[in-house]
Parts: sequence; C-alpha cells; structure tokens
Amino acid sequence: MKNIYITWHYTTHGVAYLKHILSQFYINKKIQQESKISFDKLNQVVLNKTFDNPTKEGFCFDEIVYITASQKAFDNLSSRRFSYKNTILEDELIIENNLKDVFEKLISNEDIYYNIDKEIDFIRENYPEKYDAFTQVIWRNIQHYPIVEQIKWLKEFSNFKNVYVDNFKVVELQIDDLRDEKLIADKVGDWSRKYFSNNKEVMPVINVSLGSNETQVVWHILAEARQLPINTKFIKTYDDKSDNAKERFKKFSIKEIQTNLISSIGSEFNIYSSTKSTFRSLVNKKMKHFLNSGFSILLIGERGVGKSRIAESATKVFVDKRAFISANCASFDEDSKAESELFGYEKGAFTGAINTKKGLIEEANGGILFLDEIHHLSKLVQAKLMKALQTDANNKMAIRRLGSNSETKVECRLIFATNKNIEELKTFLLPDFYDRIVQHVILIPSLRETSEDRKKDWEMVWKQLKLEGEAPIELELVNWLKTLPLYGNFRDLEKIAIYYNVYNQFDEETKDMIQEATPFQYAKNEFKLYHSPVVQLEKEKYNFELSQNTKEMIAGYLFELQDWAVKKFGGRKKAIAHFRSLRDTITEKTLNDWKNKKSIKS
Repeated sequence: MKNIYITWHYTTHGVAYLKHILSQFYINKKIQQESKISFDKLNQVVLNKTFDNPTKEGFCFDEIVYITASQKAFDNLSSRRFSYKNTILEDELIIENNLKDVFEKLISNEDIYYNIDKEIDFIRENYPEKYDAFTQVIWRNIQHYPIVEQIKWLKEFSNFKNVYVDNFKVVELQIDDLRDEKLIADKVGDWSRKYFSNNKEVMPVINVSLGSNETQVVWHILAEARQLPINTKFIKTYDDKSDNAKERFKKFSIKEIQTNLISSIGSEFNIYSSTKSTFRSLVNKKMKHFLNSGFSILLIGERGVGKSRIAESATKVFVDKRAFISANCASFDEDSKAESELFGYEKGAFTGAINTKKGLIEEANGGILFLDEIHHLSKLVQAKLMKALQTDANNKMAIRRLGSNSETKVECRLIFATNKNIEELKTFLLPDFYDRIVQHVILIPSLRETSEDRKKDWEMVWKQLKLEGEAPIELELVNWLKTLPLYGNFRDLEKIAIYYNVYNQFDEETKDMIQEATPFQYAKNEFKLYHSPVVQLEKEKYNFELSQNTKEMIAGYLFELQDWAVKKFGGRKKAIAHFRSLRDTITEKTLNDWKNKKSIKS
C-alpha cells in the first residue's frame, strides 16, 4: 500500500508550509487507516529543522503530488504576494539575524528579487558573511515568490532535498480561472482518474484546505462521486490564531475531516424514508447504531423483504466512503468454490487458477461484506470462515488465499442475512460460528406487518422497475393491495406491477382474447391464478422442519397463528379483542411471545 500526499499550491502559504506539514508526518512516523490524523499547535520554526538530519525511522510518503495552475491564475486569485512584499523587513528572525539591510537591497532590485539563483549569487558576492544566515531564513519569505521559483528553492536549496527529491511530482493543470468550479472539476477529475488507474494500491492523504475555495469544493465532489480511492483521507491545515497573534508565522494544526461531507449532512440510516410503520422505524434506528458499533449484524426476514437492499444502504451511515461487497451463499454449490470466492487464491493454487485473485473478504477491506443466505454454507466452510473472522487487537482479520503461505490483514463490517428463524438457523450453523455472526440481530418486518406503508411500497416498486409513467394509484387497486398478505413481499408487488404494466402494452385484439376490461382486473386475476395467498398458505401452513422437536413445531405454529390473527382482524388490539370476546385470556404479551417464539420453553 503506497502512501500518497496530494495538495494544491496555496498563494499565501507556499512550499515552506508544505515542507513543515510533511515534517510533522515524518516525526509522527506512520499513518494508519484506522486512526484519525490530528496534530495541534505545530511550530513552523521547529519543524523547519526536521529534515536537517533525517533518520531511517522517519515516515516518508511514497509520493508527493503538488498540483498547480498557471502563475497568472494564482495572481488573479490573490495579489498578496505583491502587496505583502515589504513584510519580510519586519520579520522577527530577519531582524534577529541582522538581515534587514540585505532584504532591503533585494527588494529594491527588481532584476534579481524573487529569482532564487540570482539572489543566491548576489548574496555570495556582496554579503558572503551573511550567506548561511540568509539561506536559513529564506523560507520566511518564500510564499511570495513565483511558483516555479518556490519549487526550485524547495528541491535545490532547502533541507527538503535530504528526504524528498525523486518522489516529488508537480502537476500543472490547464486552469486559468481558479474560481471556475466546473473547469476545476473537469481538469482534476481527468487527472485523478488517470492517476489512480495507474496507482490502485494507495492510501492518499489530500489536503483540501489549500488552493482556493473552489478547489476545496471539487475534492468533496470527487469523493461523493466515488472517484477517489476508498482509503482516501482528507485533512485540513489552519493557523491557530488564539495564541501568538503578533507572530508572523503562527502555530498551525492538522486535522482529518470526513470525505462525504455533503451526503453526511443530517445523514442517518433511513432505508424506510417517511415510514408510518414503527417496525420499520426501529430497523432504521437499529441499523444506524449497530453499524457504528463495529460488531457483526444478522438480518432475519422472509424472502423478498429487501434484506440485500437494506445491507447495501448501510454505506450511508459512515462518514467515509465504504466499499460494498456482497455474495449469495446459495451460489456456492461446492465447498471449493466457496473457499476460492471468499478467500481468493494464488496463481497455480489449483487446476484453472491461471491468475492470482482476491477473495470477497479481501475486496471488502475498509468497507462492508454482506453474505446473504448464510445458512447455505457447509459446516466445513463455516469452520474455515469462523477462524478467518477472528480479529486481533486492532480489529483486523487475517485472510490467507488458497495456495499462499502468508496472511493479509483485513478490516471490514460484516452483515449476514437469512430467511430462517433463529431456531432453524441454529440447526444449520456450527455453534461457534453461530455465536460469531449472531452479535446484533435485526428482524426485518414482512409487508403483512407494514400495511400502513403499502401504497408507498407500491409506488417504490413501480419506480424501481422503471415502468412507464407514475405508479397507478386508483382506489380499487390500492384497497386490493392492502388486503393481500404478500407472502413473497416485495417480489409479489413486483409481479403485480409487471402484470399491470404489460396489459397497457397489449393491442386491442389481445385484450379481447384475454377478456379483461382493465389492467387492474388483469393483474388481479393473474396474481390470483399463479401467486394466490391460498396457494402460498397451503405450502407454508404445515411446513415443519424434520430436525425440529415438537416444542419447536408448536412455537412455529403459534407464530403463524398470531401472524394470521393480526392480518385477519386488522391489528394486534383488534385480534386480542376478538379472542377476548370468546372468553380467551390472550394478552398483547401472549401475541409478542408467539411472534418471538418464546411461548414454548425447552
């Protein structure tokens, strides 16, 4: 993994400021993805000497990218380098080193001032006794030099050359207006795509506070558009104006900031936006808290409730971008396929392994790994995966590709999903593997439990299928949808939408042949014929698992009973009222126990 530092040229600070920022990183020794960058009240006078005597222990970026535009573009942005020309004469170090007269001479001679080579020659010839002192303090004025002279000083005359030379890269973009966001976005976007396509295994640290206000905005736009590597860190650097207000060079701080500033404004997990369902609101809140906890999450829900969509939306919770890698464990028809997909393999590891390939876990490094239908994994693969999922003190997993003798450290959020209930899941999983993945559990409600959102769900499905026009919402259709138990959940709504939409595409002859007067009637009859609740119920009514004992079977039956009662009578309170009218002592706790399968104790 290469560490890259990227920054714009900054009119008021210049390359000495860059050198001092890099000096602090050098002292800090390393950068870690999992830790935040934070340095306070840094002294530039002290940092200026850091590279005088470099050591092997210091941290160096593998490459420094210094982005510039034309000198004219920066001068149009700020005329400070001209108007502040004489401020060097009042600088405390200049006065302390008896160099005021030297700089007065330089300032008065426009032929040599702000030309490094000519200034050096002038000092050597006219003030040889002050040459060393001059070269030690020139950084105090370097921000007012033209860009090309600043870079020349940095590479040839400063102590920067003791640490960085070959790995310092200047990128001049063809930008003549640093107030033009669109132009900046186009040029920086083109450059970054090319650069990162050739530098894939990198962790960039980008100083977004330098350049112009518009360049800062562009960095955030590129991050939101996911055009920067997943490991990118943003930092801001700023003067500390609370102390030493009279000093010409104030102390400064370096802070890491979030990369998804725009999308994180008011962000929270909200897959069910504007829901009327308390069940769905609870899913929103749990997902937000559980994702930030760092522990694994298990999503339990019927087929078609949108477990995959919920998992993929999890990336919105994080302040930094996260890769989302998913796999359906039912697609692993062989143990060897499961292992190669999850862990990856080295070239020649087995017949057909003609290239080295990363596994899904390794691809999810720094992001989210979602494994759906986890109950389909064999016990053998579970055992191997369980070992890999064990984390070290830094919360990293150790992954070994097939055919490799070395391990790769990986850190990612883990989300699992199943359409089995907890009792069933225990029969499919090894006890230790079960304990590893069942840390936080979220029950995803079925559409039968969220009928108050039925109209909104229908409109969403229509839009997601990209069907023509707005979703039809005639009263007869909406009322009918609300009566359906939808055992296939969103998949059933999708089928109804497809039936409805295709009727509008039939010609008149076809409509006469099928003898349906409206798209609603056609959709209703097709769904009843092929996906009727009666058919679904007959399949599921006595669907007991052979591995279950009688207590587990009874618990499963009572679960179905409460589900039927709530739907039949239009809510839990009405269901309770019905049973009580028959002198039954059922309570809301009873229904909750049945729903959670707690009524039968083993």
